[in-house]
Amino acid sequence: MLDYKPNIVLSNKEFNVVGSRPIRPDGADKVTGRARYGADTNLPGLLHGKILRSPHSHAVIKSVDTSAAEAFPGVRAVVTSADWPETSRKLSDLVEGAIQNLGFLSTNVLARGKVFYKGHAIAGVAATSPHIAEQVLEAIWSKE
Repeated sequence: MLDYKPNIVLSNKEFNVVGSRPIRPDGADKVTGRARYGADTNLPGLLHGKILRSPHSHAVIKSVDTSAAEAFPGVRAVVTSADWPETSRKLSDLVEGAIQNLGFLSTNVLARGKVFYKGHAIAGVAATSPHIAEQVLEAIWSKE
């Protein structure tokens, strides 16, 4: 068995990668701004989504008024937990022993009645631009 000795060289082989500067074929495009990223894609009919998240934990939701948000130009959809039926909190055996509480899962996606934690989603917005979606979230929050 090898005895451990600090700072000993375990290999005398010279490497040509470590400590070298690799050629970056995309470097010039990134530096000059010609590189294309996913955020640069703008397809016809593309919608941008934003989520309204709670700044508080364990807060009771008194109401969520989305009427002004839905009338906002450029808004295609506003979603809250009221948009789908309340799911039973009974434990369900979905597949071969995978027991789930679907009621808890659905209230964890969008808060229903109470916010569980800071950052819990309250509402979702789909709009034609990210700026419109952000303004709509502010409109929803200012009504609270």
